[in-house]
Amino acid sequence: MSYALIDNASLTAVQRVMGYVSVKDSNTINGDLAALENFLQAILFYDELVCIDNYKEEHKEGRRKAFDFIKFLSPKEFKFDQIENKAKTEAANIRPEIRGGEFVDDDFQKLLGLLKMNMVCTWDISSSVYYLTMKMLGQPNTPEFHKYSALSSAIFNELSDAGDTLGRWNQDVRLVGSDGTVHTKEEMKEAAASQNRGLGGTTRALDMFIASLNWLAYKSIYYSLAARYFKADTFLHPIRHAYQIHWMRKTGAYGHDFTAKLVNSLTKNISTSVSQIVDNGRSVATSLEVPIFSAWLTSQTGDVRSVVSSARELRKTQDFQDIRGLLREIRIAYDESGLTDANKSVEKWKKQLDKASRNLKHVYGLDTGQGVQVSFLMKIYNSVAALEGLPQFPEFEFKIPLPDFIQPATHSFSNLYKDIASELTAIERLGGMRDIMAAKFVIDDTYYLSPKTEAPQYRKISSHWKLPM
Repeated sequence: MSYALIDNASLTAVQRVMGYVSVKDSNTINGDLAALENFLQAILFYDELVCIDNYKEEHKEGRRKAFDFIKFLSPKEFKFDQIENKAKTEAANIRPEIRGGEFVDDDFQKLLGLLKMNMVCTWDISSSVYYLTMKMLGQPNTPEFHKYSALSSAIFNELSDAGDTLGRWNQDVRLVGSDGTVHTKEEMKEAAASQNRGLGGTTRALDMFIASLNWLAYKSIYYSLAARYFKADTFLHPIRHAYQIHWMRKTGAYGHDFTAKLVNSLTKNISTSVSQIVDNGRSVATSLEVPIFSAWLTSQTGDVRSVVSSARELRKTQDFQDIRGLLREIRIAYDESGLTDANKSVEKWKKQLDKASRNLKHVYGLDTGQGVQVSFLMKIYNSVAALEGLPQFPEFEFKIPLPDFIQPATHSFSNLYKDIASELTAIERLGGMRDIMAAKFVIDDTYYLSPKTEAPQYRKISSHWKLPM
């Protein structure tokens, strides 16, 4: 059996697509559509869908009814407090630092690098006080600006999930000027109170961005640890996959070269639909290129609200039964034979997956004028030895019970990687079909503020209203 672990943020995104939950920022629409696509892929390519039932108490029953085909696991019944505590401990080790206007810490710098987000922070004046302000480095109304807006909005949206799942977040950040000056909270508090053109600390928007990054990191780690225990693949809201891949590299499960190859394989035009990437025998990745099913199902049904039920019917067809069987075969081979021996059979799987990919794109692909837009189902397999660097649970196998429906745990561990930048681009290129898919969104952007920008040529320029950090 194969299991897909769905986070509550993805389910909320699906409900926003359907118009049952309002959207506070229209820039999150493409991210939510990408989350819907991920959800449909989980339905089509996995035997069972699992979700940790940690939503707000007043909404739990409604969520379980809306997604009655998902198996919801009670955190109390299955003693998830151990997972939560480990995730909090790991997330507490994150020390964000902004130096000279850029994130320089290992966690957030690497994350923003994976997302290819160009950001800068400058001291901007307000009420005779300079506050550190986050900006997108570039020009408004350009494709790059729209990409930054979508990605930053997806990050900000993490705080809505924090509220829904009763989470806490951290806004602490170390601020260091380009000359090495450390700006303390006490000094900045005094400067803000005196209103004498001093450096008064961070803006509310930057505080929220840092808090969102911290929550994103915590949730990515939490679901990674839970998935590891249940031997499930994580289907997280797309922005979280970027941090997950960074964290797996950080723990030693992936080497640096493996991560770079993985990211490049999804951000470049690859010649085949299957990529095999081996990291010194520790990790291997296979990728199935598929059409965007949410678009095809919307075109067939005429209503985006029908795509989930339609996908559940579609999964019963022979095509998808065969692919699920093939993915199980690959998983079993890695589990029983290990990475080295299983890799010898990759050519057989490659041919079968290539054939399946071509067939899916032919039958379920939509011609948008820019070709058939595709998504990737990339699975990464790890050997047992590679996981020794991951945080260990005390008496892990004994304290947390397995749900009855989960078969005995396997030895291997796999997880899913999605590249959000590529997914957002594919969604946007759907053109008119994307607009039909987005027709049910209810937008309440009363308090939305457009991201601030900084033209690259003026980044180091000082003025009476702005100072470089």
